Amino acid sequence: MKSKCDTVILLWSANTEQYLLPEIGTIKDLQRMISKNEKLPASVLYCVAAIEEQVLYLNGSPQNTFHPAIVEYATQKKSFIAGSDFKSGQTRFKTIMSDYLIGSGIRLSSIVSYNHLGNNDGKNLSEDKCFQSKKISKGGVLDDAIKSNSILYPKTDGKQLSNVICRGDKIDHDVIIRYIPFVGDSKRAIDEYSSLIFMNGVNTIMSYNICEDSLLAVPIMIDMIVLGELFTRMKVNKESLGPVFSYLSFFFKAPITNHHEYVVNSFTR
Repeated sequence: MKSKCDTVILLWSANTEQYLLPEIGTIKDLQRMISKNEKLPASVLYCVAAIEEQVLYLNGSPQNTFHPAIVEYATQKKSFIAGSDFKSGQTRFKTIMSDYLIGSGIRLSSIVSYNHLGNNDGKNLSEDKCFQSKKISKGGVLDDAIKSNSILYPKTDGKQLSNVICRGDKIDHDVIIRYIPFVGDSKRAIDEYSSLIFMNGVNTIMSYNICEDSLLAVPIMIDMIVLGELFTRMKVNKESLGPVFSYLSFFFKAPITNHHEYVVNSFTR
């Protein structure tokens, strides 16, 4: 295929894998495991193949495919990667709401998200080991908004605050996903946003969203392919943008970047 095309891009959108990976300390450990046919997630094997063929690899699923050894290998081979887990529907709305509340000077303190769906993704996520990957990726979308306001979310360095309702730079955040075959691809998503307001009052906003999950993801896939291909050809001061396309991080729930101290995951950023 590569010999017959100008450009090949590998976009991974398979069902969520289990989050736990074997210990991969270095590139040599990774190569040894592959050569001895030791157990590795399929996404890791495809990613390694893409890196060796210098094919852009976009990870649209939430598992932790991009182990540090994978990123290091991409650097060594001058290949490009981006991810992880496409940010669509409920999570994108959650990003907007957290930006809005925190940007208004309101301390968002709790978010509880519930959704049920009946497609293969919903069935796969009914397995707890796979669900943990999704839960972790969904949880990361709030980090950028929290970092944007150190007054509302002060770092406590482990110290106990006098106000037990205010938990420093933490937001209570939980995600529940249920598999209901009847609804098919039409996902039902319910969110509850509770904020601490004046004199320890509490304000709660709830949302109910019905969305065609796959149809929300497809335009993002197209954006990733178009922008990703563009970035493979771009250089700044004669340096490529790789190995991680950090500028695509907004489109992912759990983005990785070349600079871990700066991740763009909120609308205001």
